[in-house]
Amino acid sequence: MTAEPRRRLLFLLPFPPDPDGRHGAARMTGQLLQSLARVHDVAAIYLRAPEEPAVDSALSSRLALVVEVERPSLQGSGRTRRAARRAVGLSRGRPLWTTDWAVPAFAERLREVVQAWRPDVVQAELHIMGQYLSGLIQPTVLVEHDPGAAAATDLATWERGLRRVGRRVDAFAWRRYEPRVLASANAVVAFTEADRTALATLAPGARVVRISPGISIPAQPSDPIGAQPPRVLFLGSFVHPPNIDAAIRLARTIFPAVRARLPGAALEIVGDAPPPEVRALAGDGVVVTGRVADVLPYLNRAAVVAAPLRLGGGMRVKVLESLAAGKAMVATPRALAGLELVPGTHALVGESDAELSDALVALLEHPERRRDLGDAARDWATEHLGWEHAAAAYEQLYATLLGGSAT
Repeated sequence: MTAEPRRRLLFLLPFPPDPDGRHGAARMTGQLLQSLARVHDVAAIYLRAPEEPAVDSALSSRLALVVEVERPSLQGSGRTRRAARRAVGLSRGRPLWTTDWAVPAFAERLREVVQAWRPDVVQAELHIMGQYLSGLIQPTVLVEHDPGAAAATDLATWERGLRRVGRRVDAFAWRRYEPRVLASANAVVAFTEADRTALATLAPGARVVRISPGISIPAQPSDPIGAQPPRVLFLGSFVHPPNIDAAIRLARTIFPAVRARLPGAALEIVGDAPPPEVRALAGDGVVVTGRVADVLPYLNRAAVVAAPLRLGGGMRVKVLESLAAGKAMVATPRALAGLELVPGTHALVGESDAELSDALVALLEHPERRRDLGDAARDWATEHLGWEHAAAAYEQLYATLLGGSAT
């Protein structure tokens, strides 16, 4: 990172940050804080439900200030009260997710921290935390991991039956809420150029910049060939609906075409909180694991990582991590959005089910092709995805907001 003045940076987070956390956004925010804390005073105030893991202790020791605020659990009793609260929120143009993360105690603690600690910049991670930026006098940054209005519109198209009606109402609320929070921030960060353009269109007066995120590059690559029998691996948390759609698509329409040509092939679907429709995919060469303590053994033995996503925006952390691990990948253009990869050199890219199944078969049949693709992917990730690039871009943004210039 460049030689910048030491600044006080306060982060507003919807969950405990953890560089090695169980979902991608926790890892991404944890690694960003870890990187910036090497040269700046970094504080974090975050929401945590009782069932969520505590903040990473090693990260906490590196931060200047760590403040936890309890978020009511979305599990167990209280469903009637939550439903009523959500209905009121929708009537006021507040999306469901935003209502669930609207905690008065957090706003109160934020005011106290700002008055006592006096940060130079306040940065909210994820759109749902943008609701807390209004009224702050410090320069503010809102990081949009996955633009809400666009994602909600995708989901409204994807759902069926009565759930589609609910998604449409929520999408309408996002179209009211998101422009307000975009306008409330002094700067908005998008991860891809497509997201930057969409957000700038949604809120024409907002200052929207693109900063691609980084990831932690593993010291050693995973096995680029994999073990026998040849396995296709899907990675992703199923709290994120686009991953549900992608896993179902892979298991029901893409992988059967692979098995028809390679009967010994297997598919492993690995990720937290698989819903019943994903668990039902198990069988006929398909294994659904649920959350696992460590994904590395699955990456090592996989022949190919598949990412047939067709919903959502932002960047997929599991895709970035698979590239950095040196694994051969078959993906849709949407899964690789924002990555300046060369198709056929760093990953095989397809849009249709037939294109994706053909690409998987080609790699499963040729181990050396997998090795070449995985080696090129890791080299590209090592050059482009390290945190030093993203941290330097954030530093330049902070300097501009504070009236200086990056050196």
